[in-house]
Amino acid sequence: MSDTINQNFTILIPTLNEEKNIKRLIETILSLYPSIKITVVDDGSTDDTVKLVNEFNDVVSLINRKDNDIKGLSISIKEGIFSVKTKFFMVIDGDFQHPPEAIKDAITCSEVNPEFIIGHRIKVEEWPFLRKLMSQGAKFLATISLLFRGKKVPKDIMSGFFGGNTTYIQMLLEENSIENTGYKILFDLLKAAPRNVSISQFGYVFKNREFGDSKIGKKQMVAFLRSLI
Repeated sequence: MSDTINQNFTILIPTLNEEKNIKRLIETILSLYPSIKITVVDDGSTDDTVKLVNEFNDVVSLINRKDNDIKGLSISIKEGIFSVKTKFFMVIDGDFQHPPEAIKDAITCSEVNPEFIIGHRIKVEEWPFLRKLMSQGAKFLATISLLFRGKKVPKDIMSGFFGGNTTYIQMLLEENSIENTGYKILFDLLKAAPRNVSISQFGYVFKNREFGDSKIGKKQMVAFLRSLI
């Protein structure tokens, strides 16, 4: 994959206490895509996440949200998107659940110049039954919500591995009220997008988190349920 194509992409990594993952993740991405842009958006980590990111300050941009009053995954991603200068971007988890090797498939998707690029989970490694039930239930409810609105439904509405045309998605964010406290901003963006929005998709295997804890809690679930209405 050429350096020119890589230079058209920014990888956004939202983080919160990912000291056990972030350094290795950045090193992996840079080894696979040497000229790609990386921006880490940290939501107030209390561990050494920011310190470790700063070790890459010559090649990685950092947005430190520790002093912001509003916290959350969605608002972190929004802030990251507005910082992007490249034509395309992709959001990737900071815990290796989204495999960095799949970024190349997102870059390939960009060749058709879509407005959205979405990774869909073709396999999930060893999720407990309750987590699978919650995920499938959320996906079902989100699908009904989009269909009711007459919107296009991608293969994985609840994907956190997504991106697209920077200018287009910045425009959607500017013109629509997007939930700040939610954790599935893609769903909110799809609600705001027109029916004829162009979407390019690729499949990937959703990995198990090796270190750290999930950030999904009751507050995030309530925000998602509110966004269905």
